[in-house]
Amino acid sequence: MDGLVNFCPLLDYVAEITAPGAFMLLDIGCSGGISRQWRRLGSRLRALGIDPDVREIERLAAREKNPLITYVNAFAGIAPDHPFAIQKQGKPDLERNPWPRLSTLQYMENVYTPHKKISDKEKRSANLWPTAQLADRSSPIIVSEHLQRNGVSSLDFLKIDVDGKDFDLLNSFDRALTDLAVLGVGIEVRFWGSASETDGAFHNVDRFLKARGFELFNLSLRRYSTSALPSRFVSRAPGPTESGRVHHGDAIYVRDLGSVLYDEFANSLAADKILNLAAIFAICDLPDCAAEVVLKFHSLLSQLCDVDRILDLLATQAEHKVFGIASYNRHMERFLREPGRFRGTRNPLPRLARAWKRGYLKWRGRMQLLKLERRGT
Repeated sequence: MDGLVNFCPLLDYVAEITAPGAFMLLDIGCSGGISRQWRRLGSRLRALGIDPDVREIERLAAREKNPLITYVNAFAGIAPDHPFAIQKQGKPDLERNPWPRLSTLQYMENVYTPHKKISDKEKRSANLWPTAQLADRSSPIIVSEHLQRNGVSSLDFLKIDVDGKDFDLLNSFDRALTDLAVLGVGIEVRFWGSASETDGAFHNVDRFLKARGFELFNLSLRRYSTSALPSRFVSRAPGPTESGRVHHGDAIYVRDLGSVLYDEFANSLAADKILNLAAIFAICDLPDCAAEVVLKFHSLLSQLCDVDRILDLLATQAEHKVFGIASYNRHMERFLREPGRFRGTRNPLPRLARAWKRGYLKWRGRMQLLKLERRGT
């Protein structure tokens, strides 16, 4: 899932003051593992990963040391009598699909030939999951019902990435988004498709989630070149290319509780949920939105944590401070008294310095996250 940051001091603080399992994450399509950035929540994190890849689920379960993180080997689906499933009957999953014309497919057909032995790691990195041993497709689980059966009454972040039926699964959560008080949704979206209301193109995902009280806060773009003139891949694995048409990306939707439009929903939430919302904004590299929530619900959060410290940690993230903790009050004072310091610049030296700080913090955060993952926290 694009958009999650390695450097997130607020999550470290939340992990210190937390109740075990107070943050619930659901990852549908968890091949490769749950994004390690969430592990900064420590014992606060409770997670469920679902994926049809038999060996991958076995691998993830065997290496998982956190008892609050579990995995299910199954296809996720939508009930056949669901209104969306009925409306979609007889319609294809992927309309106007450009995939057969893209250079990535041509590369994979040239390199991953039928007689070549492909490792499980290669299958994951090249997204060759259809060639892997998969769960029984005829017996999918209805995830919202599975959560209910297992006593899950609150869900903080829902991630969906299943390469095809993402919109179907999102529709299966139509009532559950409210019943479980879901705060954030991360979903893979595509920028091609038809005008059909059941097509999983971005415009339908956007309309669906906005109708249920979510706002778009982040959107990544991945390009794919055609086989008529291939472009270099962005990474070592075949996939997005440096140039080409906009193909798909990851969209992150969150409850915008800083707005008065959603006060009715916000007033129904306990302090723990508000703190989880601030954590979601922070991990999505939106410390400003987290600060807005913290300030608005200052009195409620003060029963649970040190709000001034949270604001300082969010300022630390916003300033990309390499050493020590920033001061939120000083940050705001500079903005009011020295607004010129917040202007951009074309001078390459300060731009290089800022890029170095971001790169260093990303690397340092990744090393910290790898240690947390090895410890199983």
